[in-house]
Amino acid sequence: MPNLEKTVSDYMYDKTYNDPDVARKRLLQAYKAYAFKLRYFPDKNLPKSRQYLGRISMDHIIRAYDHPEQSALTSLFMPNEINKAFGLHDLCAEQFAAYIGGAWSTKAYVEIAERAGIAETFCSYHKILMGAAVQGILPKPKVIVNTSLACDANNLSFRAISNLYGVPQYYVDVPYTQSPAAVEYVADQLRKLVPWLEEHTGRKFDEQAFHEAILNSKHTIENMQEVLRLKKDHYLPTTLTCELYETLALHGGLGSKESLRYSEKLLHDYRHAEARPGKRILWMHTNPFGQNCVKELFNESEKYQLIAGDINFDSLVDMDPDHPFESMARRLVYDIINGPVTNRINGVRKTADALDIDGIICFCHWGCKETCGASSLIKEQLEQAGYPTLILNGDGVDPSNRNDGQTQTRVEAFLEMLERD
Repeated sequence: MPNLEKTVSDYMYDKTYNDPDVARKRLLQAYKAYAFKLRYFPDKNLPKSRQYLGRISMDHIIRAYDHPEQSALTSLFMPNEINKAFGLHDLCAEQFAAYIGGAWSTKAYVEIAERAGIAETFCSYHKILMGAAVQGILPKPKVIVNTSLACDANNLSFRAISNLYGVPQYYVDVPYTQSPAAVEYVADQLRKLVPWLEEHTGRKFDEQAFHEAILNSKHTIENMQEVLRLKKDHYLPTTLTCELYETLALHGGLGSKESLRYSEKLLHDYRHAEARPGKRILWMHTNPFGQNCVKELFNESEKYQLIAGDINFDSLVDMDPDHPFESMARRLVYDIINGPVTNRINGVRKTADALDIDGIICFCHWGCKETCGASSLIKEQLEQAGYPTLILNGDGVDPSNRNDGQTQTRVEAFLEMLERD
């Protein structure tokens, strides 16, 4: 596999620089091939729900990548129910970069972005996105719709791509303070998005499709709230990649019938699962889904169980179909990632208490200043609450910012400490 990875990486590096059109086509072909694999040759060790999750995640990006003229480039936390009412396919920026990483093709994009003036310390997800845009490999979307939550890079990347591609951008500002006034402020921006999309897409707002998307979100969130409760006494195999897929399904994919179906399948699987002995881990922030030394420890492991990730329960806020814009706004404003880091710490602690977590790993992704800057406080307060916490530095998508030996040593030492306790 390492030889295959190097062969693919070298090939895509050359094509990215010398023939961007071919590079774009090869990425789409790779995604379609992997989607075929997931559909007909899934990992039998995973429950049916997570096999299904892999398929819909690949289908999601293929639709947007294959039909960019019908797509909206969005940020991870942007509520996309409105886009669905216009028949737009959502191309999530972070998903795009993660899938470039999954295709072993990040090197050229990082170089191109840095040569274009993007700082080396910029978030790798957004750096890859920018490199793809500069080289013309990012498919040109119909519109760009993003929010300020929860990353400073959002304030640069989407505006720059809008200018570069000549594509209209709509920006939703989320106040730092969590309050009813902030909810109404965001809800008003979301209402104004409707006529903006009508103007810039030439399409009419489909109220029935919007209502269905809101109901899908409501029921998906309710199912995932029940799943979270069941995780205390039930175990299902998962992988770092599955956790990444779920992040996408519960953010950009929220409101789709596919995400609703996933939540139904997952709830069914948890209701029929049993408890398994093992150390129970809560993961904070993104994860290095492609890093072998971490995958070998956690993927489908009963001994070290990945129980929950904070970006997968960060915004399970109840939806009111009679007040859809306020409901979407509440998801943004009251996301545990919004506001001071104590909101996130308290949200993680509350979930750790409910799920009998043994230890917490906080992954400081390269360039994520919010998480890295708060890591000492996160560790201090969670350990005061009784949860051993590992601050793990690394990169979710760019292998050049990883140290496999150091990562493996630190994670194994942390897990051995949990075994002794």
